[in-house]
Amino acid sequence: MGGGFATCSTLLQSHAVSDAPRISVLISSYNNARFVEKKLAEIQAQTWFAQAEFLFVETASPERERELFAPFCREHPNCRVIATDERKSLYQAWNLGWREARAPIICYSNMDDAMHPRLLEEVVTAMERECWDVATVLIAKQPMDARWNDWSRGASLSLSTRPGPFGAWRRELSESIGWFDERFAVAGDKEFWSRIAATHLRVGLISKVLYLYTRNPESLSQTTRASEQWQREKALLVETNPQWPPALRRRIRWIRFARALVPSRYSVALPA
Repeated sequence: MGGGFATCSTLLQSHAVSDAPRISVLISSYNNARFVEKKLAEIQAQTWFAQAEFLFVETASPERERELFAPFCREHPNCRVIATDERKSLYQAWNLGWREARAPIICYSNMDDAMHPRLLEEVVTAMERECWDVATVLIAKQPMDARWNDWSRGASLSLSTRPGPFGAWRRELSESIGWFDERFAVAGDKEFWSRIAATHLRVGLISKVLYLYTRNPESLSQTTRASEQWQREKALLVETNPQWPPALRRRIRWIRFARALVPSRYSVALPA
């Protein structure tokens, strides 16, 4: 499993947080300054903003997003910046955040994706009610066009059949299945979910479109497809034989057909 990591050189927080959060959100940013304003607005729109903590992880980004996140974190004590002057991979960054997380439930969100305003509320409520170890939601795939992050078209977007773009899990899973595998730079979420499937954890699906995955041509997964790193990761994937939880994939595929008949059944209204 992933090797050692450097101690954070910077941990910015406005002041001590007394109330324990219900969920910790890991947000890694590298060369994503153009998305910061969008992401902060999306975070503040969460109905459970006050019940969550947000960990912005920035590792030696040339665009210094830490300086853009810092004023927001000084204003909101449930937000922190974790910054290092040594470049880390996405999964190393998520592990840094995971180790700093205070909530019993953890999730991640990429800078160019979109969280529905009720995402965190729905996830925590369902995981606590159903005693799930891991959860995901219906994830719609959106282009980066003029209607990017427009929830009014959510019912018309196609669904992802894999839970990789968004997931939530119990913090203590590090003790049973381990951290994100830091050998990966692109496909670590696939390997992580394969361990979840192999250990037969209680995995839940919230059958509502609560997350928009962005097909960004400049994303890490797209720009590394022809690289030597991707070739090495494909070899690692063969070695680890990653599999998504089969029952989860079957259910999502069934919903893809059912949703065409009654799209409103799989949608969540925006807050008034």
